Amino acid sequence: MTNPSEIIRDAIACRDDGQEPNYTADEYEQTMLAVARLEQSAAENVAQSLARVAQNGNDQVDALLFTADRARARASVGKSAPSPSSAIGLDAERVSKGAAPGFTRAQYEDEMMRLSKAAARPGESPAVSFARLAGDGHFDALYAAGELADEHERANAMSKAAPDDRFHRLLVDMAQMRKRSGETLDGACARLLAEDPIVRAAYDSTQGA
Repeated sequence: MTNPSEIIRDAIACRDDGQEPNYTADEYEQTMLAVARLEQSAAENVAQSLARVAQNGNDQVDALLFTADRARARASVGKSAPSPSSAIGLDAERVSKGAAPGFTRAQYEDEMMRLSKAAARPGESPAVSFARLAGDGHFDALYAAGELADEHERANAMSKAAPDDRFHRLLVDMAQMRKRSGETLDGACARLLAEDPIVRAAYDSTQGA
């Protein structure tokens, strides 16, 4: 997966220097969600965080919004809009009635972005549409399903560790905080073990490697 910082740099260059987008509108918008998650307070959900940082003039979100709209306009030339899919929305409704999540948190968030784009009013950016729909409660089931999917994934990862395996629990906590958009918790754990020298040193010192 492309590093979000590279997508942000590309978005700023598109806005400020007039270069053409090198990524898709979805990639810019997923990065925008990642920024919103980093800025998210304990009292906010991701939709509220996105609305707040957009309204406060966050430079990264502004550039990502600008470039996502530009990339979408370029991609839409000569193309018809894709047919919407409701499988994830129907799953979220089932989750709200007690079923287990059938998708990942990232997939539920992708569905929120798709619905935001489809419901955007004339002259309305996807972020504004997102905030409007979220404020009206349209994303409550999808957001709750995403949160529960994250909890299930975390519990599954924790269940694989021995009860006294302190390192594994610390690794899961760190992976939860540093998980990239679309990345599973197990995938984030593996990436940190492979790429992060501090995590690797902690593993070597606690696991006797």
